[in-house]
Amino acid sequence: MLRVPLVVPFMERDEASATLAYLAKLKDGWLMVDSGYNDQSAFDLLRSQLEALGIPLQDLRWLLITHYHPDHSGLAQRIKEASGARVIIHQDDWEILQHAVSQAQTWTLDGLVEWARSLGVPPSELDEFYRTGTFGRMLFPRGLEPDLILQGDENVIPGEDHLRMILTPGHSPGHVCLYDESRKMLFSGDHVLVEITPHISPSHLTSYNQLGQYLDALRKVRPLDVQMVLPAHERPFTHLAQRVDEILEHHRQRLAEVIAGLSSGPSTPWALASSVHWDVGPWEDMVATNRLLAVRETLAHLQFLESNGQVVSEEQDQVRLYRLNPSPARGGCSNT
Repeated sequence: MLRVPLVVPFMERDEASATLAYLAKLKDGWLMVDSGYNDQSAFDLLRSQLEALGIPLQDLRWLLITHYHPDHSGLAQRIKEASGARVIIHQDDWEILQHAVSQAQTWTLDGLVEWARSLGVPPSELDEFYRTGTFGRMLFPRGLEPDLILQGDENVIPGEDHLRMILTPGHSPGHVCLYDESRKMLFSGDHVLVEITPHISPSHLTSYNQLGQYLDALRKVRPLDVQMVLPAHERPFTHLAQRVDEILEHHRQRLAEVIAGLSSGPSTPWALASSVHWDVGPWEDMVATNRLLAVRETLAHLQFLESNGQVVSEEQDQVRLYRLNPSPARGGCSNT
């Protein structure tokens, strides 16, 4: 296994912020897991690192995209054109990726802004949201046609039965991890990271109750026989089960915070997010992009509580309000 850090093209070359791509040896070449943003400097950096490793680009046989986010999918088409590698992505994320690069901008950006407005996001923040989204669209791949679109919960790399691709939704609807049974390695994408709690970020294009899906997917990978976890950010680590338990505990505490925030009465996701503790700093000091990520994370917890019957929601003046359910169903009070 070889690691290839791909730094963010519009930031300083800091490996701490890089997307970590990996190369796994196959019978007749290499499998690459994830790619960086769709940017010429990122592609040049990838080529130079492969040259330093003595691996011709043409030796890449497969490129697995763990999820559709641009820091993981962006270079997919450039890599495919230059190497002939076959691209793999799960159907659930492929559908979203097609929308993200669609020319129907009204459906993507304008739709996203209107959806955010329904969460109580004020107009001043919506303007920044639109600007960020417009820039982000450029970093997705263009003209990509996957060669293998995954279906269902589990698939294997063709000809490599020990390499299992496991559907682990939550961070995105079609996120997959790659489990190498023979080497006891888990390429975890953004599903499990060693320090950061992966972001659960619903949008108008994603499925309902992503947090519930994520917690189930954490429990799915916890019992795997893994000696090394290879995430797409931060650094590799060995304690998979312990880290899963830490993330589950984090969400248990966050759910309790959200419930406490609703104890004083109905709230929009935006207003509720401003009362939650965030590791990046106080709400009023956050940049607009981080506040929008925070409100989406808060929505993920609200949807989970709503799916359990602990919270109910209603629409007032095109804005969704959430409140505690005064008579939750018996047995529906488990947080995680």
